Amino acid sequence: MSREKTKEMTFMALYVALYIVLWYAGQFIPVLKMPQGGAIEIELTALFVASFHLGWKKGLAVAVLSWLVQFLLGGMMYFVNPMQYALDYLVPWCTCGMAALFGRGKFRYSMGVIIAMMIKYISQTVSGAYFWPPEDGAAGSAAAWIFSLNYNLWFNLATCVVCAILVPILVNRLKAFHIID
Repeated sequence: MSREKTKEMTFMALYVALYIVLWYAGQFIPVLKMPQGGAIEIELTALFVASFHLGWKKGLAVAVLSWLVQFLLGGMMYFVNPMQYALDYLVPWCTCGMAALFGRGKFRYSMGVIIAMMIKYISQTVSGAYFWPPEDGAAGSAAAWIFSLNYNLWFNLATCVVCAILVPILVNRLKAFHIID
């Protein structure tokens, strides 16, 4: 194995570990959690930075590995059926890992985060409307859509703001230390 491959694998492992540490730390900050699931996910900064540092393919691998390790560590991941699980977890995580695909121009890091978070929000909103309807609405009803749009908006918007601010700062600091080209 070449030195460059070893270096990339080491960074990938480091980003997965950072994701897990941030996720675990977030479990002890109650203000970050929503009452019926969802949270301000500071751990996504690790996925976004990995994507911009290593490229979208390796960022995707980091996202999948982070999901797997979190799952194995007993992360609160609710399962109704495979489509719900994919919309609530797999699509959002993979999209965040591929954020480098979405960013262009001067504000590429912030734009990559914002577009990835919009896709995450849409995916989780669809899941909420069909698999987690409120007590006064059936799956797919107007009440379910309104509830899901509102419920998912706040923690996804807060996560987006935090990541859109932090990720460019972190990536630029890594560039300043010549960790990223």
